Amino acid sequence: MSEGITLDAAVNSSGKNVSRGEGDPYARMYFAEPSPVARRVLWHVFSVGTRSLKEADHHQPFEKPGAHLFWVLSGEGELQLQTGALPLKPGKQVWLVNMNQPRTYAPKPKQRLTFTGFRFAGPAMEAWLELINENHPSEIPLRDLAILRSTQRELVRLVRRRPSGWEWQVHVTVNNLLGRILFERKLLRSSQAELPPAVVRVLDAIAADPLRDWKATELAEVARVSYSRLRELFHNSQRGTIHHHIQQMRLDRARLLLADERLSIKDVANQMHFSSEFYFSHFFKNLTSMSPRLYRKSLK
Repeated sequence: MSEGITLDAAVNSSGKNVSRGEGDPYARMYFAEPSPVARRVLWHVFSVGTRSLKEADHHQPFEKPGAHLFWVLSGEGELQLQTGALPLKPGKQVWLVNMNQPRTYAPKPKQRLTFTGFRFAGPAMEAWLELINENHPSEIPLRDLAILRSTQRELVRLVRRRPSGWEWQVHVTVNNLLGRILFERKLLRSSQAELPPAVVRVLDAIAADPLRDWKATELAEVARVSYSRLRELFHNSQRGTIHHHIQQMRLDRARLLLADERLSIKDVANQMHFSSEFYFSHFFKNLTSMSPRLYRKSLK
């Protein structure tokens, strides 16, 4: 079923798409069509507002692009995913869901589940989802609900009125909220100085040239320590291996290139320094369980 199972489509006086909740005056959605530039380089929203459900709302994978960030206003229910069911209830938490997966928003029997939020996308969307959700969607605690309310009000205002530079303002507003979530998840360090200097040097070198075929001896030379010592420092500070970090950097670059529709898959493979489209597709699918073509389709 479509996202508005209990919503009647309407158009307001300004010509913007709006859906109003059937039987619930507080349920209202506003829709936006991001520009090509916003789709390539900014956080952008597709819809923002409040929904109210009396029955389960099912969605197929890749039905819509982006991710859905939302919180519950009233009622209780479940978010049913392939990995399991997550309880939904009001409180100081939000949920962030990848729209590429099948999902069901299900109210409890004889209850109306009302939630609000926005559907959005942007550069490195998948990397954000992996980082924040650690590959499995879950509730994200937020101690300050005021930032949720202010974010929602600002996004609704921008989508409804479309003032000059509104897409940049949307980008900044979404970015501020995501930054708060990173801090709540304790994923940001207060200072890069907390990292060992050897690790900082290696991170900077890889970031400057992520497509380079880095050798262990080269990284040890950059770090100015032995490679065994570098591996130990890296693992303790980054919660992962150097190889995994390099692969993730390459994957992030590949995703950014695939978002540019002017480039063919073969062009992307060439820019990524793969000898053929076949080997690039194998690399991409091995890390994402999705072919480059299917990933590009999911962005539309």
